[in-house]
Amino acid sequence: MTAESTFETEVRSYELDPYGHVNNAVYVNWLEHGRLVWLRERGLTYTSIPEQYGVNVVVVHQDLSYHRPLRLGDRVVIHSRVAAFGNTSFTYEQRIVAATRAAESVLTGRIVMVCTGPDGGSVPIPEGLEESLGR
Repeated sequence: MTAESTFETEVRSYELDPYGHVNNAVYVNWLEHGRLVWLRERGLTYTSIPEQYGVNVVVVHQDLSYHRPLRLGDRVVIHSRVAAFGNTSFTYEQRIVAATRAAESVLTGRIVMVCTGPDGGSVPIPEGLEESLGR
């Protein structure tokens, strides 16, 4: 298993739904940003991966559990790590905690990424990329 990356953000007014809490789609954006932070800490980006390894990595499955709502001004920490590897895929475990509420769990998720070739079909994770991802 690889090391965890984190980043912190604050709930902004335009992220709220009509009920005054964060819209569910916003969490997906925060998780995406968490994966970008995780990659950058390893010297990778979504554009450098195809340039260096000849594959794209795309989300093929998201399993998210929402535990508590967030409201305007709440500070949150997004935690990300790669937890598992397959032949063509790898799985992030991510969680969001409310920093302003005693690190209360807000969301947990597993996001499966797959390597794809030029035709869009899945391909094995290239050896060098596996190492960069921490396998």
